[in-house]
Amino acid sequence: MITGGIQTHDFLTRLQKVEDTLPPLLLEMARVMERMIQEIANPQVGDIRRLHEELRQLIGDGEGLRAICGTEGKLCNQCPFGAYLPSGFPYASEKQALCLPWIVVVHPMPSQAPATD
Repeated sequence: MITGGIQTHDFLTRLQKVEDTLPPLLLEMARVMERMIQEIANPQVGDIRRLHEELRQLIGDGEGLRAICGTEGKLCNQCPFGAYLPSGFPYASEKQALCLPWIVVVHPMPSQAPATD
């Protein structure tokens, strides 16, 4: 049984409505998130880290996300991840990392930070 707040419900509703029209990268990331929602009732920090790592692997260097979302968050109104945007923000972008895909690119978790030599 899926539990969660209004944002989780909105995410799943948005995904169902637009899954046929989402760009493949966003659909693949949304499926990863959907799987986590369905499998883990109360995600812990480790679960969130694994989610971030999986999304980071899908996103790669961020170019694919930039090509899809542009700089003005052109899919935010229909993208399932837009369900998690704070109220008052019309879009998320690399400069305004407010949705999970952009957060993963701009603010990687410590275990994802690029290695420096």
